[in-house]
Amino acid sequence: MLPSTQFGNCDMNNRLDPIFVRAQIDALRVAYPDIADDEDQWLLTLESESELAEFLAAVARRYCAAEKLVEATGDEMSDLKARRERFEQRCNAMRGLAHKVLDWAGLRKFEVARATFSIRAGVPRVLITDEARLPPDCIRTRTEPDKLKIKEHLARGEPVPGAELSNSEPVISVRIK
Repeated sequence: MLPSTQFGNCDMNNRLDPIFVRAQIDALRVAYPDIADDEDQWLLTLESESELAEFLAAVARRYCAAEKLVEATGDEMSDLKARRERFEQRCNAMRGLAHKVLDWAGLRKFEVARATFSIRAGVPRVLITDEARLPPDCIRTRTEPDKLKIKEHLARGEPVPGAELSNSEPVISVRIK
């Protein structure tokens, strides 16, 4: 194992410090240059003489915690959305109830301490009865690139003017047991 004086004291805070782990890895590369190309030996050295395993275990714990927060936040947002919809339904029901009562009473306006209720003419809405018969200047169309089609063409080696495939960037896979 590398002397602890080389990196200072390694406590739990240092294990969560990527700079500390990077320094350990760099020092091992200098100390053992002959094993860097032997993946099994390099892995064994990293596991036994650095805090890499502890660091990645801490990353996994934080990753799991973050995933749970993402899920919980999504659940909370769904619950809040449903709650908002219930409140909107309640608002609409109260407006409808007030309208009926004023209509029954034959009133167009009524004031109470907190509100003024009034019935007024509504604004006409557009109703589409046959979309196929609408003139072209009354139709809005939206065009956008079909990236799946473009990718299929490019994957087959067919050129697509105005498009190209990017270089793929490495990604990390995290599987939690």
